[in-house]
Amino acid sequence: MDAAAAHAFAIPPVSVHRPTTAVEDAVTLAAGVWLLTGTYVDGWAHNNLRGLETFFTPWHAILYSGFAACALWIGALTWRRHAPGTRWREAVPAGYGAAAAGVLLFLASGLGDFAWHSVFGIEQNISALFSPSHLGLATGGFLILGAPFSAAWHSPARPWARLVPAFVSAMLAGMVAAFILQEFAVFSRHGLIQTYSGPAGTQPAVTGPTSSSIMVSLATFLVSTFVLFVPILLLSLRWRLPALVPAAMVLVPSAALQIMVALRDAWLLPAALAGSLLVGVVWAVARPVPDSPARLLTAAGLSPVVFWAPYFATVALHDRALSFPPEIWSGTLTWSGLAMLSVAALVLKVRATGAAVPDPRAL
Repeated sequence: MDAAAAHAFAIPPVSVHRPTTAVEDAVTLAAGVWLLTGTYVDGWAHNNLRGLETFFTPWHAILYSGFAACALWIGALTWRRHAPGTRWREAVPAGYGAAAAGVLLFLASGLGDFAWHSVFGIEQNISALFSPSHLGLATGGFLILGAPFSAAWHSPARPWARLVPAFVSAMLAGMVAAFILQEFAVFSRHGLIQTYSGPAGTQPAVTGPTSSSIMVSLATFLVSTFVLFVPILLLSLRWRLPALVPAAMVLVPSAALQIMVALRDAWLLPAALAGSLLVGVVWAVARPVPDSPARLLTAAGLSPVVFWAPYFATVALHDRALSFPPEIWSGTLTWSGLAMLSVAALVLKVRATGAAVPDPRAL
């Protein structure tokens, strides 16, 4: 295995970059929440309003003012750490290098977004998620919001009070990924596992699924599983998480996505709450810790299964029938668990190899 890849999950060496304080990370998160709120409000507009014909909208104002707050704050942190005669790159706080790059990418993508809308107009629905400028904005936002998590990753021995920003940061960054992949968001709608038929003007009836609908549904559950549970897995590689943390990290994005689509399936929110509570139970019982691969694998494999199970049950109760036969819905749950189990096993293998391979720079 390549030495660089082997060291991907090793604790980074001491850096010349000065770390941030708890207050500084809290301000970063506050500006990040502003940015993320603008992102989801803009998503609400694209999902629910028709005839959007201008770049200059109230939701864009929230989005880009949130970005300005993030950019100015990261710039201020760098300015305060810069010493005469040193490179500006060295003044970037520890763990904030990717966020600084994210600021530049977001700025360039914002300018590109204005040009894109001027030429091609305002996108609607799924088209907005494929726009190159929007993908650039999402990537930049992801890097910005992940700054406190990255900073804590460089200092894993921080006290618990200093780790809260890292947990929130990982969740917010995951919510950016959930936003740009919202067409794969299970809790934003229920038609993923239901097939309906019936004459126009009548109440549609639940019928059996087609092969293609089953495959689309499975792909959606797998993507949603990765988006929600990979941030939890990354945190678990460094710290032992209280059960409340993984429960909140799957509930908040799921609820935010349903709110973004104007609560068109608001009855799914209790299913998200039930699933998140079950994830918390799994975490409380398994008690995964970074130095116990068996516990971590157990929690990673079981969490998606218990999280998605209430979704199937709630849809079945709401429609009084389920398109999927038992082998399909149970197989979908199994696939989601196996997917996260595989990712966790791979990451643990890479980390173990990284710990065993000496750093070539030390030779």
